[in-house]
Amino acid sequence: MEEKISLRMQFLTGLADSLIAFILHYVVRYRLHVIADNLKGAFQYTTGTALKRDIHANYLYLAKMLRQIVVRPTRKLLSKRMRMSPFPLFDQWLAEGKSVIVTFGHTGNWEWTGSYLSMLYPDQVCALYKKIKSPWLNKLMQKRRNSHVNYLIETKQMGELLRLMKRKPVLILMIADQNPGSAQGIIWAPFLGRNTAFVNGPETLAIKYALPVVYVSSLPGKGSTYDLACEQVYDGSEPVTSGLIMQRFALALEKNIEANRSHWLWSHKRWKRSKQGDDAISES
Repeated sequence: MEEKISLRMQFLTGLADSLIAFILHYVVRYRLHVIADNLKGAFQYTTGTALKRDIHANYLYLAKMLRQIVVRPTRKLLSKRMRMSPFPLFDQWLAEGKSVIVTFGHTGNWEWTGSYLSMLYPDQVCALYKKIKSPWLNKLMQKRRNSHVNYLIETKQMGELLRLMKRKPVLILMIADQNPGSAQGIIWAPFLGRNTAFVNGPETLAIKYALPVVYVSSLPGKGSTYDLACEQVYDGSEPVTSGLIMQRFALALEKNIEANRSHWLWSHKRWKRSKQGDDAISES
């Protein structure tokens, strides 16, 4: 009976995703040109059919994210839907009293990824976030994230993070694939065939406080599951040149996206900045 119910639920959620995707794609036409231009800039398409297929797959992904993110996942749901390959370094570093920067992108279900890590490491996860412009949406997401993550700190309130790190070692969650909001401290890295601007926050924090950096990749598994895998980006002590940590992050993110290109937010205006443009501004 449970299997029949599960199959029925999969059918219903798939139907809902298809309906939402249809509305986003053909009715609202939500950022259609942004998605198409980003995909064409990142991959070589020999036919228009292949591009349309990837656009459609991305709208199905957006629909699934809308459906999943608005619902607060229970521990039972997270245990059922999320799987992470063993990564003993987390336990080792935390046992040594060392905080760790955990980076990832808008791949898979990034909200569930944070919640799942908080479930695996209770009271040892801190998520850094940017305040959403919409007050009601910001309040909604705050409430939802607080249900699993013990420590939520806005990126502008870094003093709170430093005080927390003095009290206990924590996993510091940082989504680092957004287009930088300002020209200050940008790090440029090769990414999906283009020179791309990245925020420097993870690298600056890692070098200043000798913190390891890990990238968590997320790929869809069977049904509505997600497979997570961790990769060390920086050990916290290696001498590195400026920009190298974020360049390694960019490479890890690129591999994650190439493994399943539909499961990333192509609707982001990711390449608004150009190095030539920022250089011209800084020289004026």
